[in-house]
Amino acid sequence: MASNILAVGASRNIGYHASLRFLNAGATVTYLLRTPAAFDTDEDVQKYVKSGHARLVKGDALVEQDVRKAWTEATRDKPVDLVLFSVGFPGTPSFNLSKGFVISPANLATQSLLNVLCTMPKSESAPLPKVIAVSSFGVTRASRAKQPLPLKFVYGYLIDHPLQDKRGMERVIAHCGGWAWDEKDREPGEEIMGANWRERDGLPGSGALKDAVVIRAAHLTDGDCLADKAGEKPAYRAGDANLTGWSVSRKDVAHFVFELVTKRWDEFKGRPVGVTY
Repeated sequence: MASNILAVGASRNIGYHASLRFLNAGATVTYLLRTPAAFDTDEDVQKYVKSGHARLVKGDALVEQDVRKAWTEATRDKPVDLVLFSVGFPGTPSFNLSKGFVISPANLATQSLLNVLCTMPKSESAPLPKVIAVSSFGVTRASRAKQPLPLKFVYGYLIDHPLQDKRGMERVIAHCGGWAWDEKDREPGEEIMGANWRERDGLPGSGALKDAVVIRAAHLTDGDCLADKAGEKPAYRAGDANLTGWSVSRKDVAHFVFELVTKRWDEFKGRPVGVTY
């Protein structure tokens, strides 16, 4: 199991619930947080802050120097063996009649991930850490084509703008992991990727990031973790990147993140994986 984790985008939702599972299992988690005070009244996290297993670093993932600071704190005792990247849509999207819901900045996840990977410590004698990046159904043309008709409208219009950011994030992982990129999805534009993003200082070269997984989750809900109650029967499906499905709870995706790292890494590493009920 991963014992030293850097969590980016884990103040709430999937990253938060997954990080708690790792903390409960004895791991150390360093959180990069724009507002560390968000955990001031969180008893579940605070007990690990007091024990030293949860480390809170104030910073913005869009600021490269802040991300360097998080890496420094996370690696002060030993190397990081897992990056949990779950940066989601910022705030409340605005609605545009021609574009659907619009987020600002439009490239939050993509640029934050680039900062994380570019500042990641590199050593010829040690492998790069595992990387998990949380994405969404509908990011690619193939994924959208598999979804029920009403969700095609959601992914193709209502949240297409935010999904462009997730597509950029996936493009970065695909490049660094040496994964094939479907030409039908085209290359995300500079407004998402930035100019000459492949040449950014410190970015792992093509194929260098051997231990990475992209999790494409169905429409997310705030429901309970059904997997904790299901016993031997699987509560959700995890498999093909283009699974068909309606929804899944954030807590069940967090459950899968933990199961993925502790039990199923060799099954899924090096590719996207879909998760849905």
